[in-house]
Order: sequence, then structure tokens, then C-alpha cells
Amino acid sequence: MRWKLFLTYFLVGITPMLVLWGIIVNILEEHVVNQRVDDLRFHTTTTALHLSNADYIDVPMNRVLQNRTLDSLGESQQAWIIVVDGMATVLYDSLRTEQGTTRATPGILQALGGTHFSTASDGDIFTITEIAPILSDGIVVGAVSMTHDVTAELRTVIDDVNGSTLNFILVLGAVVIVVVMFTAQLLIRPMRRILASTKKISQGHLDERIHLRGKDEFFALGLAINDMTYKLEQVETARQEFVSNVSHELKTPLSSIKVLSETLIHQGNIENEMHLEFLTDITSEVDRMTNIVNELLSLVRLDEAELPLKISGFNLNKMLEEVIKRLRPLAEQREINVEFTELKNVDIEADEMKVSLALSNLVENAIKYNSPGGNVVILLDADNKSTFITVSDDGMGISEENQTKIFTRFFRVDKGRGRETGGTGLGLSITHKTILLHKGSIKLTSKEEEGSTFVVRLPLHTKN
Repeated sequence: MRWKLFLTYFLVGITPMLVLWGIIVNILEEHVVNQRVDDLRFHTTTTALHLSNADYIDVPMNRVLQNRTLDSLGESQQAWIIVVDGMATVLYDSLRTEQGTTRATPGILQALGGTHFSTASDGDIFTITEIAPILSDGIVVGAVSMTHDVTAELRTVIDDVNGSTLNFILVLGAVVIVVVMFTAQLLIRPMRRILASTKKISQGHLDERIHLRGKDEFFALGLAINDMTYKLEQVETARQEFVSNVSHELKTPLSSIKVLSETLIHQGNIENEMHLEFLTDITSEVDRMTNIVNELLSLVRLDEAELPLKISGFNLNKMLEEVIKRLRPLAEQREINVEFTELKNVDIEADEMKVSLALSNLVENAIKYNSPGGNVVILLDADNKSTFITVSDDGMGISEENQTKIFTRFFRVDKGRGRETGGTGLGLSITHKTILLHKGSIKLTSKEEEGSTFVVRLPLHTKN
């Protein structure tokens, strides 16, 4: 990661410098060339005017003195100066290589035609040539050419820029290295903590937590992992409790069946009434085991991610009336008054069997865990999107601590009383899962010794 950061910072820091370097070199080259062109054009034009005033072309006697001036000018300007007459014959050559020859180059011919000529040759050697016409009484009688080699100047400028840029890049590189090392240390330190903790978590240490400071992305990642680990720890705890509870719930009726059956086996002469009583008890325990297994199977099916819902249209008022009718004998047995208030006539599309089971669990619990002479109130209401079923009782109530656990499998507020009522601790789990499968919600409000209220919200139209 350090090398990745280094390369990233280095490229981000150096790439603009390289681009800027190239731009600066081009600008300086253009500036040097333009400056030398302007200087050379000025001297060429001035020299042409001076030679015209001195009758350099027409009066050979005047050339000796003017040639000295041209020599000095060529030396000071580091330029190759050539003067030709109207026939392009070289009258003066500062290098003394073409004296007396004819130099009919395109540039000289253009100047002899009365037009100033300017050119620059770019290559290994960069030269500038300026050619100006020499006039006498408005007639072109010759031309003066000045050629200057700017290669050395350009190389000097480029060398200076290269040297300065290289030094800056070295300094920038050193700064980048320091910054990267410092930044990498800041970034890698929390990453190492996260990696170390996640390794422990992957090995099964679900109590491991990541401790980071700050409010950056690593801190948020640490919180997310801690939250995930906490949930995994809860799932593992719930799994262990689930296995323990299943074992315990099945062990109790099995132990009872074993004791009853052994009694029947070892006591040969048993009266028919006692024999029938033992068999009745065995059947009751078998029914209890069957109930536990069936509810476990229901939960397993509800846990399936792709569980299809058998959606159909039905009247919820009628369903609740049937649920109350089935449970009314239990309510009468426990002297519980059940009231059903219908604020709306509700037609709903849902899985009728699953919804019926879920609501039956709520009403049955309200009856079972109520006090003799208590009341259970069922309220049905709806809006244009959802229906609301409220089941209230004035029984024992649920403490705030237990309210968060009420939908946990095998959880009972009063375990001893739960066994007396024949409950398995799975009913509310089934109800909760069923409501969620229908994209609904269930909320609980309760106070101890005052009763509990469950509010179920179900969409009127459930999509499978």
C-alpha cells in the first residue's frame, strides 16, 4: 500500500511539473527566437538604410569604410552579414567565403523585388535570416542579409530550465516521500488494527471489537465491523440458546413419556383407570412434542429466503371472527372477556393460512397470559394502503428489558407459567416472521401489571 501511495502521490505531483516544464521550455524558446528576430530585423533594416545613405552600392570608394562598420556589426551581433548589388553579386561577406559570387537565393531575390524577407530554420542548428532591400532614390539597388545562429542561446536557456526543474523535482520527490511515509503510517495503522481484529473475528472470537479514533472512513468501517460482529455474536448466542432450548423442550416430554412407560412395564397389575390415565398422560406429552416439532418446522419454512406466499383475497373481519370463535372456549375457561371492534370492513390480499396462524397466536397469548376476569380487546382498522390489527390485554404485562426479546425463539416472560399454559415460546416468533414476510410490521407497548398491546400493520395488497 505504501508503494501504491508513493506512486500515486509522485505521479500526481510530478506529472503536472513535467507538462509545465515542456510548456515553459516552448514559451522560452519562442521568446528567445522572437526577441532575436526583432533585434535582427531592426539591425538589418537600419543597416540597409545606412548603406543606402552612404551610396554603398553605387560608389565603390565608400565601401572600404562601411565594410569596417559591417565587420564590427557582424561581430557584435554574432551574425553573418552579406551585401549584394542589384544583380545578386556579393559585394560584402563577413565570413569572406562568398565574396564576388552570385547569391540568388529566394530570400535575396524577394528582397531585390522590394519586399523584406524573414525566415527561421529549425533543426540541430536553429538560425534566423533577415534580408532587407537597399534603396537609392526609391529604386532597389541591392540587399543586405543577416543570419544569426540562436542554437547556443536556446541550449543555454533549456539547460537553465532543465537544471532548475530537475532540482525542483528532486525537492518535490523528497517532500512526496516524506508525506507518503507519514500518510501511509496514518492510513496503515488503523488498517492493521482492522485486519488484526477481523482475523480474530474470522477465527471465532466474536467478542473482539475494533477501537479507532477520529471520524474518517476507517472509523466508520470499524463501527460497521463492530456492529456486524455484535450481530454475529447475537446470532451465535441465539443459535446456542435455540439448540439448548430445543433440547430442553424435547427432553422434558421424553422424560415424562419414559417414566410413564417404565411404570406401565414394571407394574404388571395396574387398574384400568390408572392404565388409562398413564396412556392419556403419554398421549398429552406426545401431543406437546408434536406441537413443538410442528412449530419448529413452521419457523424453518418461514426462514427460507425463497418461501412462496400463497396470496389470495379474503375478508379480514371474517377471519378474525373465526379466530375468536375458535379461542372463545379457552377464554370462557379462563373467565376472559373478548371484545372485537370493527372500524372498517377490510378485504386483504395475503397468505390466509399464515396470517390466520399469526393472529391466532396473538389472541391466544392475550388470553393465556391474562388474569382471570381480565379483558382482551381486538380492534380492526384500515386506511387506503394498510390494515391495522390491535390486540390488547390487561394482564401481567412485559418489562422493558424483555420487550426487546419477546420475538426471540423459545423466549418466555415467565418460563414456569409458560409450561403451565402449554406454550413453547415459538408462537410470537412465528407471528413476527409471518408479518415481515408480508412486508408488514408489529409493535409492542406494555407495562408490567397493566397489560400489553400489539399493533400489527399489514399491506392491503401483498406481492409474492
